[in-house]
Amino acid sequence: GSAPMKTVLRKLRGVVGVGLTWGVVFGVLMFLLGTIIGIVDPDSIDPGEEPYRIGAIVGLLGFLSGIFFALLLALAERRKPIAKLSIGRAAIWGALGSAAFPLLAGMPSAPNILMFVCPLGAVLASTTVSLARRADRASADRLPSSPTDLLPR
Repeated sequence: GSAPMKTVLRKLRGVVGVGLTWGVVFGVLMFLLGTIIGIVDPDSIDPGEEPYRIGAIVGLLGFLSGIFFALLLALAERRKPIAKLSIGRAAIWGALGSAAFPLLAGMPSAPNILMFVCPLGAVLASTTVSLARRADRASADRLPSSPTDLLPR
């Protein structure tokens, strides 16, 4: 393929990689939370609210949140290397990325969902930038050149 196409595919892989990472983290956390609630207060788990089901649903939400975060970051901070982004700004983009789908989808339970996903998105985004900074210090030549190159090649 052509060089521009390879660049597009690499960036797409980065965005999807962030989505998958966020999806796994969201899903696993929700599964664990559901499992703990099931042990502590089994009567509060209704049919259809089994930890694996809730984990899968929230995992999908995490995947979409990660994709929105990566796209927001790529659009808003495209001239900056990830390692140069402030952790505070990254946290804001992470929270906004997490809020995007519940708000755009007009989910009736959006306020409750946002209380869970926005802080989680902020933490994941901050962690992403912290890791990029650490990688930057460890080896300047292997750092992603822009927020859209979030994954190693």
